[in-house]
Amino acid sequence: MKNFRRFLPALAAVTLLSLPAKTLSQQTVSGTFTTIDFPGAVDTVECCSATLNINEQGQIVGGYADASGTGHGFLLKAGKFTTIDFPRAVYTEALGINPRGYIVGEYLDANMKSHGFLLRPRGFSTIDGPAATNTFINWINPQGDMVGGYSDTGGVFHGLLVRRGVLTTIDFPNASNTFGLGINAQGDIVGQYIDSAGLNAHGFLLSRGKFSTFDFPGAVTAVSACNNFGGGATYTNGINDKGAIVGGYCGADNQVHGFLLTREEGDEEELIGQAEAKVTRLKGTFITIDFLHAIFSFTSGLNSEGQIVGGYQSVDGHYHGFLLSTCEQQTDNQGQCDNSINNATSVTSNHTLKVAVSGNDRKLIRQRRDLNRFGRPIWLQ
Repeated sequence: MKNFRRFLPALAAVTLLSLPAKTLSQQTVSGTFTTIDFPGAVDTVECCSATLNINEQGQIVGGYADASGTGHGFLLKAGKFTTIDFPRAVYTEALGINPRGYIVGEYLDANMKSHGFLLRPRGFSTIDGPAATNTFINWINPQGDMVGGYSDTGGVFHGLLVRRGVLTTIDFPNASNTFGLGINAQGDIVGQYIDSAGLNAHGFLLSRGKFSTFDFPGAVTAVSACNNFGGGATYTNGINDKGAIVGGYCGADNQVHGFLLTREEGDEEELIGQAEAKVTRLKGTFITIDFLHAIFSFTSGLNSEGQIVGGYQSVDGHYHGFLLSTCEQQTDNQGQCDNSINNATSVTSNHTLKVAVSGNDRKLIRQRRDLNRFGRPIWLQ
């Protein structure tokens, strides 16, 4: 477990300055936030471990901490919460759900070793990477293909693809660590990687066998930034069937923010000096997504209906999930975007599905920062 806690996923650090010419642009997003708190939970979600995800039907999965500090997964379907606990596990988090309702995630056994899991109507299945010391499964697409990551006996992290029962390792070229986090119906995979020196983190896209890299414009890529949540793409978590990508970044204000990256066909360019590895740099439009008055925000999942989920830390120090219904999904009676609420960075939460019980129990948050895949910085042994 000591090796497992050494590494941080590629968390992006960005500013809104110094946009690379003809590479990336920024816009605002219109929509409405809804806060999501599991009933009676001390915390719902946490950056960037127990996050939320959403399928095409609007069903949401995530994680929460109960009053004793124990972590559980949950499903939110048709306004009803259901707890998800892997049998005999000491900790469970649900991380992804596909249109068929299959759920993937991670659990800790009694020895504090983490495993990936798949939950189908017939029950749970455990998924472990090859010769892995720890494994997590983060996303599942409509075909049942799953992505996640695992650490080997040397403490190095690799991305993991599970397709038709076959496990394939994913390593970004020349990276010291790779984390696979999202996959869409086309088989496009997104995640993060840490460079060969172990000091800088970036987001990546793997599409049709070709890697592309990206950072939020002006990113400070050092993983030590933003209280050790830094990097060029702090948390690249999901990709929908239209190719839109969500995650988080660390800004010049030393705070984590959510982002949405939208792209058009051909939005990429080959990197100078990496032609041998066939690595390209993504082009596209970045949108910052912040929950109003939050200490920090991050986005972690999206579907093709314009719905985005994520989380935020409120001023009292507690964590909450959110659903952002964008103008792609929310229209007025004339079929036009309701612009009465503009720019997600200035939207107030107008509805709460459930209200969490107040509490000061931070045991789960401390435990997961010590133990999970988004744990200690790489320089802490």
